[in-house]
Amino acid sequence: MNVPNQPAPSENGVRKPPHRFLFMGSLILAGEAIYMLPYMRKSFQTSMEATFELTSFQIGTLNALFGILALVCYLPGGWLADRFSARRLLTLSLVGTGLGGLYMASLPGYAGLLAVHAFWGIFSILTFWAALIKATRLWSGAGEQGRAFGILDGGRGVVGAGLGSIAAACFAVSATTESGLVSVILVYSLASLAAGLAVWLVVPDDHATVVENEPAEDGLHVFDSISHTLRIADVWLIAVVIFCAYFAFLGTYEFPAYAERGFDRSKEFGAWLGAFRDWLRPVAAVLAGVIADRVSASRAIGACFALLVVSYGTLWALPPALASIAILGTQVTATALAVFALRGVYFALLEEAGIPLHLTGIAVGTISMLAFTPDIFAPLLAGWLVDNSPGIFGYRRYFGILAIAAAVGLAAVLAIRCRPKAPAAGSGEKTA
Repeated sequence: MNVPNQPAPSENGVRKPPHRFLFMGSLILAGEAIYMLPYMRKSFQTSMEATFELTSFQIGTLNALFGILALVCYLPGGWLADRFSARRLLTLSLVGTGLGGLYMASLPGYAGLLAVHAFWGIFSILTFWAALIKATRLWSGAGEQGRAFGILDGGRGVVGAGLGSIAAACFAVSATTESGLVSVILVYSLASLAAGLAVWLVVPDDHATVVENEPAEDGLHVFDSISHTLRIADVWLIAVVIFCAYFAFLGTYEFPAYAERGFDRSKEFGAWLGAFRDWLRPVAAVLAGVIADRVSASRAIGACFALLVVSYGTLWALPPALASIAILGTQVTATALAVFALRGVYFALLEEAGIPLHLTGIAVGTISMLAFTPDIFAPLLAGWLVDNSPGIFGYRRYFGILAIAAAVGLAAVLAIRCRPKAPAAGSGEKTA
């Protein structure tokens, strides 16, 4: 399909898209809207349990299935993104995810929920994630990669918080828990469909986009690059850092349900607590970037992990008699700021660790396959602990495990700082 007013090539050989702010705006909307449905439990866990008559472990199983399929799809998704238009892949993913949400709004049984989460696991990664990264690179030019991905992540935080607030408001004015949850599902489904329309209208086809002077890699060269990457100790240490940071991030999903069950708060309060948590994301991302530029990424990451040890450790060790909603609010704020800051800067360790630029893609792929495995086991672990522990003790035990994970992450980042470093080849460009 021909798109009028194709952009002219930029200095680095990549075509510059027209309407750049609309282009980036559509990517920001797409990058967050598509994940609101699969991760809906982060603010509406107890409402999902009541509406679908499921246990916490069953809800965790849904997310684990999503995580398994997502991890399997990372590498083939990159292959697809290199061979098909990002505009078409993104649109397909967003429309498919939105239609899956409309099916979920019909309140299917558990088998139907498993099917739709498997469907989302494929559509949100296989045909989406690498295409989103590709489209972001298309948007930016030489020397603008860090800024582009910073805008994308910060913007996604604003969109996520905004959609979460709209969903919380719709839930609050509904007559019943069931009707409120259906309203939330419809909000997220329509957001995904709207993002698909925006991408189709704004993002240009990139089948003719080329990057000049970029040599093709044969299979042997790719194998050698993978082998070399796997022998770099810092790649494994960075994987441990991101694993612990992502595990700690997923722990924040439990805060709304913890407030409802542990502090006898309403489901509306839990939804608003989730929205408040999400509004901290853009703030934390900006602050983390500024601090990391001033004191180094590893120091900023170490400070965040130390804060998580204290915040999660407090939630674990604080006697129930001393617990209060004020203390919970303080811990939610501190924990959310720390995990969102970590997510904003942990890939900056690639440059600090001296990972060669020509191995960046393979290193990120290898790290992602390992570091994002908490998507599989974290919801299962949380659900099992909650279902098999009296009162709120399941949450407290889970928070204790997260405090240990934060301590492991702190040790890993200290190990990275202590290892001798070689300058990254071609490190004139700043990694994001």
